[in-house]
Amino acid sequence: MALIKSKTPKIRGLHEVGRYAVGVQWVDGHDSIFPLDNLRRGCPCDACKGNVNGEVPPASVRMRQLSRLGEAAVFIGWVDGHETIYTMPQLRNLCRCAYCVGEPERPITGD
Repeated sequence: MALIKSKTPKIRGLHEVGRYAVGVQWVDGHDSIFPLDNLRRGCPCDACKGNVNGEVPPASVRMRQLSRLGEAAVFIGWVDGHETIYTMPQLRNLCRCAYCVGEPERPITGD
């Protein structure tokens, strides 16, 4: 089944995956797993601008809160006090799975 990115992606489910990632089940049937390090480095806030480089302290990649903000966004509160809001399109665009990076013949899990 070919997956098509919606212009306005919607989430069916949101949950922590262990201590190191966030899992998202999209309404269109796609599944994404976002490592916390990638989410923090891609933080779109005015201070981070989606480009956090260098070493990230351990407390900066540990969540204290994960919340869905209706159909519009996802909120992440980090242990170091930083807060991130990802709109659904921003979050979907961060997906680095084989399908999303244009290598559907190399999926991690078979479909």
